[in-house]
Amino acid sequence: MAQTSVRKYQERAGVDGGHPIAANSPPIYEGALVILKAGDAIPGREGQGADNAAKAAEAATFVAVGIAKKSVTAADKIVPTRAGVILFDNKADDAVTRADIGKACFVFDDEAVARTNPNNIRAKAGTVVDVESVGVWVRVGV
Repeated sequence: MAQTSVRKYQERAGVDGGHPIAANSPPIYEGALVILKAGDAIPGREGQGADNAAKAAEAATFVAVGIAKKSVTAADKIVPTRAGVILFDNKADDAVTRADIGKACFVFDDEAVARTNPNNIRAKAGTVVDVESVGVWVRVGV
């Protein structure tokens, strides 16, 4: 039924969470894009492996969940995260443009996003919200 009067609505802004850190994860620094690899947190990066098929297979297991709220190591066991609309660097040689607003962008590393996903070796970072000279605003999180 279509709305015919004012209704009370609910919304979500930034969402705090926490994720277990992979045992072999390098340090995750405050402000870094955090991805889950098979459920465990690592700093954002492209898939790794001997060839593009291996890189794509690994990247397919990645899910971007937000940014680290503090610097941690694997010994900390949990990384506190914040999902929301977050500013990232724009990868210069694969730059996101204003024409990409509303489209997906992809994880390049823990501080930069890229426009494309060559050979499927990059996980989706989120949805492009805005592009400015200082970087790309991306809606990140599950």
